[in-house]
Amino acid sequence: MYPQVLLRKDSAIDILKGHPWIFTKGIQGSPKLGDGDLCEVHTENKFVGIGYWDTKTDIAVRILTRTLETIDESFFLKRFTALKAERERFVENTNAYRMVFGESDGIPGLIIDRYDQVLVVQFHTWGIRRMKTDILNAMVKVFSPQCVYEKSSESTQKKEGFEVGEKLIYGEATEEVEIVENGFKFLVNIPKGQKTGFFLDQRQNRHSVIRFVRGLNVLNSFAYTGGFSVYAASVAKKVTTLDISKGAVEAAIKNFEINGFDPKRHEFVAEDAFEYLKRIKPGQFDCILLDPPSFAHRKLHVPNAIKAYIGINTAALKALPKGGILISSSCTAHIDEPTFIKILHESASHARCGLKVLHSALQPPDHPYNLFFPEGRYLKFFVLLKD
Repeated sequence: MYPQVLLRKDSAIDILKGHPWIFTKGIQGSPKLGDGDLCEVHTENKFVGIGYWDTKTDIAVRILTRTLETIDESFFLKRFTALKAERERFVENTNAYRMVFGESDGIPGLIIDRYDQVLVVQFHTWGIRRMKTDILNAMVKVFSPQCVYEKSSESTQKKEGFEVGEKLIYGEATEEVEIVENGFKFLVNIPKGQKTGFFLDQRQNRHSVIRFVRGLNVLNSFAYTGGFSVYAASVAKKVTTLDISKGAVEAAIKNFEINGFDPKRHEFVAEDAFEYLKRIKPGQFDCILLDPPSFAHRKLHVPNAIKAYIGINTAALKALPKGGILISSSCTAHIDEPTFIKILHESASHARCGLKVLHSALQPPDHPYNLFFPEGRYLKFFVLLKD
């Protein structure tokens, strides 16, 4: 059906167990394939699956299916229909969630987020973007969106060698969407917002902070458009929303207003969080929340990322009083949970305090991680008590 790629014997174990990535060193010979070409993967005596070829990274093939079948619009129709049913079964109290989560959902390189009737798609590889027409047609048929935007990142476009022209790829433009999660409202600017527009993976974690911040003076650092701030404002004494982007802070104020919270009772600061954390007076806040962007997009950046995490967590702990609450999160995939726990431990040591874990969590059901693909387990979230 498709050109065949042969696996080396010593490299077939993980692939046969279910991992979707085949590295260049695991392939025999040099197949004459172009980037994005579909291919069959075989061992010497067994069909393994069908994937797409890539020469731009050391991941030579990403597996799409373990069945001998045609990869076309009908293939994506079946996958999307199954995923839609799965999301509707497990995702509650929101009209905004991740519909397709790349490798974890069996479609490497593809992200689809739903914001009410608007879909946002990200192609993380040229190989999956080559199938854009079939994917878009299937999205429209299964999800029935009002419109679809493509928001593949600039770094991905540069690395993979493609350009996104118009972001709107289906339907009529809807720049700002109001979403609802757990009874709270948020305005999401799809074209201008970070990533796909909002950080959907923290939905359950945002809800979990309510029980820990009641009556407290809270600082939400790296706040973006105030997701955690809005939840906290429902029970906290005061919330300070801190983000380096003035536009994000202005959006956070709007999110307070549409939820009926008076922004004048709270504080909004457009400043670099690293610098702000250095200037906090001891006892100024009862709770400090740290939800920074990823500090390491590549493994070689991990040492600097660890230093950055230790720096901000140490600064927060030094500023908190005994009995204060540190809420610390990491979305850096290259830093696993045991490493992040060591970071928190090291931070407490630098701050010369004890630290008790009150609550910890990972990502929600619309961001599942497949046990065959542990790389998909990226989000770490801890609520800690300074002792």
